[in-house]
Amino acid sequence: MTSAAMRYKEIIGLARGAEENLRTWELARADELEHVLADAHQAVAAAKEREAQTIERVNRWWRMAEDNVSRLSWLETGAGPEPSPSARGAYLDRYLEEVRAAYQDLVQAILKLGWRSR
Repeated sequence: MTSAAMRYKEIIGLARGAEENLRTWELARADELEHVLADAHQAVAAAKEREAQTIERVNRWWRMAEDNVSRLSWLETGAGPEPSPSARGAYLDRYLEEVRAAYQDLVQAILKLGWRSR
């Protein structure tokens, strides 16, 4: 009988060890997930800030473009810019460069029209 009692104690000891190992792993995983979640919240906040800056920047370019086009009586501006649902955040710098280049092209075209009309 002592061997059955010893085996029972051994099994209970193994179960306690497994419980402690599982608890330690769960606590470590919870800490890891908290850090991942905090990083995700920071990334979302940074993306929102970048989005707000981009919207402000594009709207400023739009207002300047409208001001330039307003001098042309035969041309009316359409609705303002809207975010594109198919745009990729990773290409934001490229998109902004394209908007800047398009604005500069518009300014140059309007200046050329001004010289021709004189």
